[in-house]
Amino acid sequence: MTLTQTAILAKQIITLTSIALVLGIVSFTGYKLWLSYYLSTLPPVEERPDNKFGLLPDPDFPKSLVSSSNFTYSLDTKTGGLPKIGDAGFEKIVKVYFIVKSFATLLSPEKSQTLSERFDLNITPIILSETRYKFERQEKSLLVDLDTGNFSYLKQASISATLGVNDDNQLVSDFKRFLDASGYLKEDLREGRTKVVLLKNDQGQLSPTTLRSEAVGAQISLWPKPIDSKSIFTADFNKALVSATVLNSAANLEDYLSMEFTYYPIDLTTFATYYLKSADEAFEDLKQGRGVVILEPKKPQVSISSLYLGYYLPQSYTPFLQPIYVFEGPDFVAYVKAT
Repeated sequence: MTLTQTAILAKQIITLTSIALVLGIVSFTGYKLWLSYYLSTLPPVEERPDNKFGLLPDPDFPKSLVSSSNFTYSLDTKTGGLPKIGDAGFEKIVKVYFIVKSFATLLSPEKSQTLSERFDLNITPIILSETRYKFERQEKSLLVDLDTGNFSYLKQASISATLGVNDDNQLVSDFKRFLDASGYLKEDLREGRTKVVLLKNDQGQLSPTTLRSEAVGAQISLWPKPIDSKSIFTADFNKALVSATVLNSAANLEDYLSMEFTYYPIDLTTFATYYLKSADEAFEDLKQGRGVVILEPKKPQVSISSLYLGYYLPQSYTPFLQPIYVFEGPDFVAYVKAT
């Protein structure tokens, strides 16, 4: 083959290669454009819940003295209506979390004894059962559950009408400090919402008041921090499972008339997902008596001013932390299961 023939052959090969390369680029670009268009026309993949916990039991709501069907309701929310699935805070699928069940260990009796010393009850306990100890002396008593470490403390004391009461922030701070010193201030209790209900002396008994000038004590509540931007709610709308009643302040043991510590660890890594019931369905449940009235109104006509989602944590252990709808209005609160 001569040099001229070789040059012609090389030129042909380069030309064909260039043509093939251009066709390849054009074909690949066209394919990508077609694929992008095709994928954009496909319907979105619908997210589905896994329902891993199976059929959920009804939440362990408190027994209400009156049915939610006994009232007539008007919607007086900011929008004049109910939120829709997909609105902010009302996602289509919600999580149900697992609550850890604790059991007594060999160290549980020793821990209960240490706790009793914290309450100035360094005495031998009354053994009520294998898992329930009671420390009692004169006007004081402490009941401890060895399985959970939960406890309740009660002291009998006369109430002076001349006592004042510290400001709310100081009361909460001192209560947290008392629990922390006892080893009972859990991390999620540090960041949860709090509430202080002022108490007045009502003929030797404590009753709520809104006037700090007549307050002699307070009820302090600590809730766990919100989960998925949803607050934790309990059977008593104004009282948490971790609470205390104090006179004057919460700085010293002598200030405490009572203390309730009921805490169940929530495993945020173990959960199942479920479809959220619509607000319209929840409202219908409320009207049909399938909700529970937490705060009973004085009149049969109820104005619903707000509706939001929360998680319900009962007094007794339950394996699941379930979402609920909270209906709220003047002197009225009701819960409805949200799944």
